[in-house]
Amino acid sequence: MKKPFILFVIIAAASAPVFALPGFSLSGGGGGIFNIHWKTADLLDKYKDYQGGDYDTPTVATQDALRQGLFDTKDLTVGGGVYGFFDATYAEGSCALIFNHVSQTVAIPNLDNIPSLNGEETHDYLFIQINLSLLLKYPFDITESLKIFPLLGIDGQIAVGDYDENMKKDFKKIANMGYDMPNIGEFWNSLWLKLGVGTDFFLAGNLFLRGEVLYGFKLNSKYDSEMADYWAKELKGVANGLNLRIGLGYKFLG
Repeated sequence: MKKPFILFVIIAAASAPVFALPGFSLSGGGGGIFNIHWKTADLLDKYKDYQGGDYDTPTVATQDALRQGLFDTKDLTVGGGVYGFFDATYAEGSCALIFNHVSQTVAIPNLDNIPSLNGEETHDYLFIQINLSLLLKYPFDITESLKIFPLLGIDGQIAVGDYDENMKKDFKKIANMGYDMPNIGEFWNSLWLKLGVGTDFFLAGNLFLRGEVLYGFKLNSKYDSEMADYWAKELKGVANGLNLRIGLGYKFLG
């Protein structure tokens, strides 16, 4: 009976430094941020259905989808910018300004009576966003100068400015078909769930280099929810992707 108990005590003592609560500290800093997001959305077949005749005539359901500018789409968003963070040991809050380039490939049905909407098209858009994130974290000491920490939290993305000229033209073309397109906030604003890992490497004194890699997926916005019934698989219409942050920080307490 004594040997198992002694073994348990030895294991617990050896594990204590790993699971002990880290000392509380406050720090702040900033650096560069890079993201890449992608999304694939396929319409239900009933919204891609055509009747015969002298030319392919869309059914009532297909016309409804067309009026709302809904097609099979593939989006790739690449962006970069700057961010600042404030860290309180178990939580990190940050604010970022990001410049995004969106490449959207649209599979448009062949409609002989609307030649400007035939075939597959790729549209390039630019927009600026502000990111506000709150991430929970738990740091582990690997060495005296190196820490790693898992991350989990939310990231709110808020579009600023107006649509770029290419998007204005494309939206105007769709609006002329009888649909009132959403404003920039309804179209681009989003809330993401994020998880990942980060590391702090102390360079000298309280100055450290911070790196973070996050994966996330977008929660449906009001606009996404209203359009959800059009898509073959709702989850396929949800954007997901990676986020990379690299910056310098300074621990000023703890």
